[in-house]
Amino acid sequence: MRTGISAPVWLVALALSAAAAVSGPAIADDQQACLKGSKETATATIAACTRAIESGDYKAQDLSALYHTRGYAWSWTSLADRVDRSFKDYTEAIRLEPKALSSLLNRSHIYNQRHDYDRAIADTNQAFEGGLSDYGKQVGYGERGYAYQAKGDNDRAIDDYTDSIQLNANNYVALITRGNAYFAKGDLDRAIADYDRVIALYPKYALAYYNRCLAYREKGDLDRTIADCSQAIALFPQYRDAYYYRGYAYQAKGELDRAIADYDQMIALDPNDRNAYSNRAMAYLSKGDFRGAVADLDLGQALSWLAAAAFLAAVTWLCCRRDAETPGRWSGPTIAQMCENELVESKRRNAALEGIAAALEKRSSG
Repeated sequence: MRTGISAPVWLVALALSAAAAVSGPAIADDQQACLKGSKETATATIAACTRAIESGDYKAQDLSALYHTRGYAWSWTSLADRVDRSFKDYTEAIRLEPKALSSLLNRSHIYNQRHDYDRAIADTNQAFEGGLSDYGKQVGYGERGYAYQAKGDNDRAIDDYTDSIQLNANNYVALITRGNAYFAKGDLDRAIADYDRVIALYPKYALAYYNRCLAYREKGDLDRTIADCSQAIALFPQYRDAYYYRGYAYQAKGELDRAIADYDQMIALDPNDRNAYSNRAMAYLSKGDFRGAVADLDLGQALSWLAAAAFLAAVTWLCCRRDAETPGRWSGPTIAQMCENELVESKRRNAALEGIAAALEKRSSG
């Protein structure tokens, strides 16, 4: 399933505030320059932290704080630094001080990014045992809930997200992730209720509309699927997956031109999206536009369609033949009518597929 569900992002810093850049050899103010660094002075902050760490003047908790702060500062540089260098610094901070709660929470986030969910859960558990502030608990519940959800344990994930929401009713990240967990369980009404709350808090949050459209699609409510996809697209015109599901809903309603227009948008955004081409081909075929259908299909797909049609025609023929040869078992107006109807439908499909075959032959000879 195409989905916009993604991992929440929580990073916990020690007290960090803007500070002037520090350069040159180690000085007495390196510790303060490190602890008071900012995103704008990331390079200088990392340099000050490094000098303070390497000075040998700091031990235990003070040294742990320097490692944590440098680890957090790496997150301002690049993704690779955040995943690798930050991880190493948080690990060292925890080694020096097992109750380095911020480092435990941030390392759990990195473990989640690495899909190492058991270690993510272990870090959050250790942080809870150390005694977290309410904000720290929200972060911990979020990371642990995400890990449980990724492991397929949606009930535990929901419990953690619920605990986070009880601490902060406006925690939209916990609300949307809990909605996703309800969705995964098939509890669509509760999922929709959580997405409703997120939209009430943040009416311009495109992901909430998109996730709700998926829930309405599962419920078979095509009109609401279209409405939510349309809202997501209005807020984020490059939302390719929202075009996909709106196109699907239009196609299911028989509004083929609108479906094709949405698949056109998908292809414009990603010319290599085979799902968009396949769905558009089906819409063209439903319209009787064989040329359009063939243009969107590769040869393998077209041949697969032809083979499937031949198989269905053969089954239908056998069904009707058996009906004629063994009246005692198969006779009766219901079976006869079914076979008759299926023959009519097969003729219609075969006529369409003959058009595809002719177009394919023409395309290959041209």
